[in-house]
Amino acid sequence: MAQSAISQHVTACMGLIPKQPTAAEMSAPAKPSVDHLMDAPLPLLINELGVTLIDSDITDREFFGAVVQRKTGELLLTMPRDRSELEHDTVARYLLAQALGVDVPEMPAPFTTTRFDEDGAV
Repeated sequence: MAQSAISQHVTACMGLIPKQPTAAEMSAPAKPSVDHLMDAPLPLLINELGVTLIDSDITDREFFGAVVQRKTGELLLTMPRDRSELEHDTVARYLLAQALGVDVPEMPAPFTTTRFDEDGAV
């Protein structure tokens, strides 16, 4: 009988303990508003979101960049070197919007995006 009372007490107390965030939730960037995503200076936005920006050595003119979300929630943004500031800025913001689920219009042709799952399948 005493064990049942203890069990009920522990069960009742469990509901009072705040849920602890997972590692992915702790490091996942917050979803910015569309206005903030489009208007904030790109270096500030990248810093606020904790994004790791990597210069890519890919020289294919059809490669505009890629974003990868690690299991920890961290975003890695890789962008080709030697592109115009406008192209770099626009594509970076678009890729971040896609990764974070921010609702923005699709890019016009010839830009296309491809989503891969964690196993590399389209």
